[in-house]
Amino acid sequence: MSTEATNVPAIDMRAITQLAEIDESGDQFVAEIIKVFLADLGERVRAIGLQMRQNDLVGIAATAHAIKGGCGHFGASHLVELSQELEDRTKRDPTGDLQPAIDSMVAETERVRAALEAYQSEREPR
Repeated sequence: MSTEATNVPAIDMRAITQLAEIDESGDQFVAEIIKVFLADLGERVRAIGLQMRQNDLVGIAATAHAIKGGCGHFGASHLVELSQELEDRTKRDPTGDLQPAIDSMVAETERVRAALEAYQSEREPR
């Protein structure tokens, strides 16, 4: 992972604060959205692995697009960028090696996952 990526927070706490303000249940609402997002993210990462093995460029682009859309809610700007880059590369250079772009995106999904799980654990009742 690049040094630039590690200097950017995995999630933007302001985005999560804004999500909490959308609904009167606040933290409970955010906790449920995070739970759904993380389950979906895991499925999508597995899907990209399968799509890569099947050389399904359309599927990879669609899955990267879906990840990009979901992570935007949490201010995961670097994951948004990496997802967009992967989506673009499948269209711009379909015969190129997508594995480095996939690896970067998957590594960033783990950083986002860890940050969201840490956020949740800090807010769990003790």
